[in-house]
Amino acid sequence: MAGFLHETNSFAHGLTGLRAFQAADAWPGMLRGDEVLTGFGPANIAIAGFLETAKNKGWQMAPLLWCSAGPSGVVERGTFETVVADLLSRLEQAMPVDAVFLDLHGAMVSEAETDADGALLARVRAVVGPDVPVVAALDFHANVSVRMVTEADLLTFYRTYPHVDIADTGQRAAEYLATFLGGDRPMKALRSMPFLLPLGTQDTIDGPLAAVMAEIRELGHAAGAIVEIAAGFPLADTFEAGPAVLVYAREKAVAEVVADEAAMAFGRRENEFSLKMMSPREAVAVAQEAKHRHGPLLLIDTQDNPGGGATGDTVGLLRAMIEGGCRKAALGVLFDPETAQQAHKVGVGSDFVVSLGAESQPGQELPFKGRAKVVALGDGRFTGTGPFYHGCDFSLGPMACLEIGGMRVVVSSVRQQAADQAMFRHVGVEPADTKILALKSSVHYRADFDAIACDTIIVKSPGLNTANPADLTYRNLRPGVRVAGGDLIRRGA
Repeated sequence: MAGFLHETNSFAHGLTGLRAFQAADAWPGMLRGDEVLTGFGPANIAIAGFLETAKNKGWQMAPLLWCSAGPSGVVERGTFETVVADLLSRLEQAMPVDAVFLDLHGAMVSEAETDADGALLARVRAVVGPDVPVVAALDFHANVSVRMVTEADLLTFYRTYPHVDIADTGQRAAEYLATFLGGDRPMKALRSMPFLLPLGTQDTIDGPLAAVMAEIRELGHAAGAIVEIAAGFPLADTFEAGPAVLVYAREKAVAEVVADEAAMAFGRRENEFSLKMMSPREAVAVAQEAKHRHGPLLLIDTQDNPGGGATGDTVGLLRAMIEGGCRKAALGVLFDPETAQQAHKVGVGSDFVVSLGAESQPGQELPFKGRAKVVALGDGRFTGTGPFYHGCDFSLGPMACLEIGGMRVVVSSVRQQAADQAMFRHVGVEPADTKILALKSSVHYRADFDAIACDTIIVKSPGLNTANPADLTYRNLRPGVRVAGGDLIRRGA
């Protein structure tokens, strides 16, 4: 069993190196050998769910390694090769094995391999041979390639966005693997959709994807087939980017028929995947005029979501909120290690001059400059309490709550999307007590913040988590792919 996860934003600046996989954030840093057996606790992580089921079944584990890096730019060639070589070396030493479980993302891109997950699966298969079952748990945003499907006996994806079922996916993978140990192997059929889904339209709570998935799963149930659905990650510039349906059945003909029917069902709803956004000033004006019957109005800074590879330090929405006179308001989580350090140096109750944010993309915008009062400080170590990050031990470095222009700003030293109320409470902000709450997230915030919100506005402010794929220029995407609803894809050489 092993894990190597990265959601690659091909349009983010810089490369992702080994340090990113070694460091802890909401998930553990790199684990090797027996560390894999004890490093997760009750966290909502696929390999943790797999381990729980495997232990209940009495399986003898051969833990190899596990590592994950936050969404960011393309993975360095040397980093990818170093991790894969370590994993394969440990696998070779563990041979012979009865089966292999892999915890992957499905949208990793390295300098050498645009289909990095497919390359890893192929190299694992080369070690274990054709007869050893290989099952992988993958993210809902996986970009599924033919190579991935070919090299694995079964791929199973998270079924929710927000991903509240990550550990459940690992448990499901273990159950599938148990059936394969008896020699049963399914036939496969893959259908890739000819469009990209904007990330903000992929929620499975009440968006069109929820209806699509329900219809497709019913098709599979009626045919006695397993249907797996991936929504795709449109910010990974790969040949296979986009949503896909994967069907497993005892008979090839059944798998092919169900896959065709599922693809048609998906296609019928293509035009429903649209994302409505407001500019920061428009959003602030609406929020100020809204009647707040209960809980905060959420302003979602989706394009600066670190969970999609953005820098987490743009200040367009912050500036609009301050200039718009927002009171009883908060924004988080803004990545600015230097400001966090300054706040810790001057201490709670002190005022100091800040040059906040806008450091990761020089020339794109100016930092926010002004005076700030330090309201609270934190060491960045706390445990997630919401459905998505429940049980995860955060390590976000020095954190601070600053009061600027009558509102509060939560600053961290490690990039992290605002998807758990514990991030605010760690520095003394109770989200439910705010009138306006700005979150750097896209969809994951819904798992923990929907319950307290009176309304939500999606804001189009600067950031590298580009909301509409039509605003990007692709170089590797297969021909004939469009944005859902018909917007054309720009292509470069």
